[in-house]
Formats: sequence, C-alpha cells, structure tokens
Amino acid sequence: MKDTIIINTAVRMLNAELFQPFTISSGSHKALENALLGVQTREGIWGWGEAAVAPHITGETQKTTYLNLARTAEWLKGRDIADYMKLFVRLEGTLESNRAALAASQMALSDALARTLKIPLWRLYGVKPAPVRTDITVVIGAEAQAYEFAARWRRRGFSIFKIKTGSDTDSDLRRILAVKKAAPGARIYLDFNGAYDARTAERFVKLLGQKGVRPLVIEQPVAKDDDEGLGYLSRRLKIPVCADESASTVSDVVRLIKKKRVTAVNIKLAKLGLLRAREVWALARAAGVKLMIGEMLETELASACAAQFASGLGGFDFIDLDAPFFIKQKVMKGGRHILANGTYDIKSIKTGIGYMPAQR
Repeated sequence: MKDTIIINTAVRMLNAELFQPFTISSGSHKALENALLGVQTREGIWGWGEAAVAPHITGETQKTTYLNLARTAEWLKGRDIADYMKLFVRLEGTLESNRAALAASQMALSDALARTLKIPLWRLYGVKPAPVRTDITVVIGAEAQAYEFAARWRRRGFSIFKIKTGSDTDSDLRRILAVKKAAPGARIYLDFNGAYDARTAERFVKLLGQKGVRPLVIEQPVAKDDDEGLGYLSRRLKIPVCADESASTVSDVVRLIKKKRVTAVNIKLAKLGLLRAREVWALARAAGVKLMIGEMLETELASACAAQFASGLGGFDFIDLDAPFFIKQKVMKGGRHILANGTYDIKSIKTGIGYMPAQR
C-alpha cells in the first residue's frame, strides 16, 4: 500500500487554563476547552489539527466536537492523504454543522500532507511568506486592569491593541482611553462582538475621535443579522467596518460584498475550515475588501496554521492571532515560531504547521 495511507488516528480533549478570564460582550472563559485530531500515515508521519470550540459564539460544544472528531477519525482510516481535496470536500458535508471539527480535520490532513512533502504549510498557499505580527486583546474589565495590561504588553514590544467593547459606552470609553495612555502611539482595533446598534456605534466612534482616538478598524459593531447596520456604518465611517459573526459562510460573504455592507471581513479557520477560508480570501481580494485573520481561543497549533495560511496567501490587513499568549500551561511542542512581541517567525518553520501536542 501507499506510504500516504492513513493507518492510525488519535482524538483527545484539550483543556488549558488561561492567565486571566477572556471576557467579551457575549461571554467569558477562564479556560480553553478544545479538541484535537491526529492522523498518522503508513510512512509514520503524524498530522495534527485543533478544533477551537466557542459555545457562546457558535453554539458548538467540546463534547459534541470530540464525538464528531472520533467518527471522522474512524472514517479517515485507510484513506489516502494524497487525495486530500476529495477528503476535504467530503468533510465539508459531514461536518457542516460542526465547523470547529471541520477545521481540525482539514488542518490535520494539511499538516500531514505538508510534512509528507517536507515543506512548511504556507508553501501550499504561496511562494513567499508575508510578515505576520499579531495584535494583543484587551478584554472587557476594569479601567485599571486595562491600563496595567496595555502597559505590560507594550513593554514586551506589542504595538497593536484590540480592545473588546460592548459592556456600556462609558466604561468602554474609559478602558480605551486607559489603553491609549498606557501605550501611547500604539494602534487600536475595536471589537464590539455585535453589542451595539448602528447609531450608538457611530456616535461612539465620533466621540473617540474627539478624544484623539482613531481606531484602524471596527469589528462586528452590530448584531450578526444586522446587515443594514453594517452597511450604514460602512457608508458613514471613514474606517474599515469588519464583519466577523456576520460572515460565517461563503454565501454570507457573497451577500455582504454584493450589497456593499462591509469594507472588511474576518477570516477564522474555526468557523470556515481551510477550504472555505481560501474562497472567502479570494472573494474579498477580488472585491477590494480588506481582510483580517482571526481566531477563537486556540493554542500555538491552530494559531500557527492560521498564521501560515495568511502568510502564504498574503493580502491580510489585520492580524489577530494572540490566543497563545493567554494560555497558562505548555500544551504544544515545536520550535519557537511565535516571538515574544507577537511576531510569527514563519521562515523558521521547516515542515507542516510546526507544532504538535506536547503529549501524544
């Protein structure tokens, strides 16, 4: 039989504590609760994928995702990773309602494929790696906490702060101004996670301007089904308005672009999978819409996969791949591909994604 046949698989829960609660307008997490899929070829090569579960956003659960990955693992035994595209398409259908599991499955196959070909993952998407340097997220919390957090990470070399908003306009304003004071000259992104309405978001952005704060992008300012609100803000504001929760499918992105509702789109592998993410990238580029690469709560494994996806394709305006910096314990092993200042050292990755579980 071929060396590229899958002869063994592994599925496991992945739990890790965070340094601090990750609080946004739609929920809060004290720990990462994901799942892993591993596939091994006859040649002895392992490929790994991570399912990032976000119940408060997608409705997926760790248990259901684990069970779906277990079924997928059994189905993959005896399949040939050389037929990866056929496997991708089949998985698109069977895991349609569990996109985190879909992303993990396509990620594991891609990692195994790249390792088999002895190339880094980004080479599957391009010929020259583009630079990737992430922001760091300031979660919803007290003003003093935001100031201390921003000052600490500014000292580490971070120059972009993504501030979660949506508690209320007064506390959001105080927190943003605290970050500005703690990290003067730093760039700011705002992520509302759908917590405001269009008029409130417009007034808030104008108020920030009066205070000397001009965010480079505002992400999902209104509810995910409020296309009209997105369109209103895209017309009224001179900064990019980025769809995240509103852009969960390829058809969502086609609709938003066709109706000129947004000026930027956030691609997350966990909500699209690798195949659809590539199509969203192509649609956005063709339409002149700006791009963000983002993630859920993910370890170095999924984060490095997303970073290589973005680096190989290029054309990403905003990078939001900071989740590994919030994880307390070491759960992945690999090279030091993610530097302390948020830079992904793409060129140092020799084969595959560059990370695998610390304990197999």
